This record gives sequence, structure tokens and C-alpha cells, in this order.
Amino acid sequence: MTEGVVGAGSTGSSAGFVEVADRVFVARYRQWDVNVGLVLGRHGAVVIDTRASDRQGAQVLDDIHRLGRDIEVRHVVSTHVHFDHTFGNAAFETAIVHAHDNVGRTTQSAAEHIQALVRADPGAAPEYGYTERDAAEVLATVVRGPDRTFGSNATIDLGDRVVTMAYAGRGHTDGDVAVLVPDTDVMFLGDLVEESAHPSFGDDCWPLEWADTLTSHLVQVSERTVVVPGHGRPVDEAFVTRQRDDVATVAAVIRERRLAEGSLEDALREPDTRLPYPLDQLESAIRRGWDHLTPPPTP
Repeated sequence: MTEGVVGAGSTGSSAGFVEVADRVFVARYRQWDVNVGLVLGRHGAVVIDTRASDRQGAQVLDDIHRLGRDIEVRHVVSTHVHFDHTFGNAAFETAIVHAHDNVGRTTQSAAEHIQALVRADPGAAPEYGYTERDAAEVLATVVRGPDRTFGSNATIDLGDRVVTMAYAGRGHTDGDVAVLVPDTDVMFLGDLVEESAHPSFGDDCWPLEWADTLTSHLVQVSERTVVVPGHGRPVDEAFVTRQRDDVATVAAVIRERRLAEGSLEDALREPDTRLPYPLDQLESAIRRGWDHLTPPPTP
């Protein structure tokens, strides 16, 4: 766990919020090893992502109040639609929830999808510190989507500083945003970057576009920037660049195999020493990329 801890996390699920820059904090939670960001300003606070249930969101709020009972969370930003980053929104009743347009469009269907999966197998993810009690909380959560959405850029004014949100394209999902605190050079990238595991190529990813999206965000990153991933420890420009290059390699291999006109089944089976991640962790990436490269049927 990172040094410089502020506060004591609820129920032992986190060591509390760590200040990574002036009045910018990160808490790393055991369940799903997920990060929550906190930015303080004269006119309240912004929370970035809220964990995986209304109860877990309430734990985040408790941890914030350990920093100061007078902290008022006026805004929440969802970096993307996935439940481990959004289901806690329900705990922030008086805050305005911000997200990309595509998150607003897909919140309900994504929530129904994950709740169905959890209902079918509530004990499916013990490696993420996720218990059947956590699963019950996911099923009991009344999902809250964004109140305000945007297409490319938006800004939250905290009086003495601003927090900016930027959409640069599809990647981990179709609604990933970067959250930047310009006066301190901190960027939250959600699951466009992961430190404690390989990038997560799920059944809603865009593997052929992901690297380009990261390239666009890297324009705002310098060697001094603290980059907070969706999961794991804060990283630097060099880490993001390496992961961008690895994701680009995955895309290149998918394109090569598809254009060679081999079968999808062969593409899923055949190893390639260029791939930076195990082939069995890339099935969704390959299937999604295959579909995206397949011309629509002729009418």
C-alpha cells in the first residue's frame, strides 16, 4: 500500500485517501482493486468513480469525511459505465453526476447485464476480494446514471480551481473519459490504463481504437504528470506510453490475422510472440476486432 496515507479506511477495505498532489487524493479499495479520486476546491469536492454498490459508495463518503467533516461532495465523475466504478453513485445523493454521452445512453442496459451475471454466479470473482455479500449489494443497488453528459469536453468549476473532463475516442468502452486537474498535473484515466493487471478487454471494448485514444490523452501528459489508473498504483507518462504501445500491438496482430483471411477460430488459438498479454486473455479483443473489421453484408 502506498505511503502517505490520510485517514483509516472503512471496514479495512482501504487504507484511506492518499494525497498525490495539492488537495488531490486517491483511495485504493480491495474489492476489484479499484481507485477512487477526490479533488478539493473552495466550492466543494469532485469524486472520480464511486465503487461497485451503494454501500461501497457510502464507505467512500465515510472515508472522505475522515479527511474533514465539512467536505461537501458536489460533483461525481464516472470515467466509464462499468459497475465497479459507477454503482456507488447512489450514495452521493446531493452531488451532480457527470459522464460521457455514451455512459448516459448505456447505463441501464449495462447495469441490467452485470446484475444478471452476478445473480447467476455471485461468487465468481474472489481474486478481486469480492464476496457473496458484495454481490448481494450489487443486486440491491438502485443504479444511478449521470445527471449531465457531454460529447467531447466539459469543465467543473470549484472556485479556486477547475477539473476538466475529456473524451478522445473509444477504447476500454465507448465512453471512457480522462479527468484532469490542470493546476496540479494529475490525470485520472479510468480503465483506459491499469497498473495492477493487464488492460481489460471485455465484450464492450474497442481494441482497434484504444491505442489512438490513449495517444490523444498523452498530449496532455508530461514526465511530471501523475496518472491515476482505474486499478492499481498511480503511474507516469512512460508507463502509459508502454501500455499504449502494447495495446497497439494487440490491434496490429488482430488486423493482420483478419486481413490474412484466416478463420476466427485459428486467430483465437494461434500464439504470437509479439502479443504482450496471454492469448487466453485476448479472446474478447480478438472477437471484437474481428467484428469491427468485417464488412457489413451486401443488401
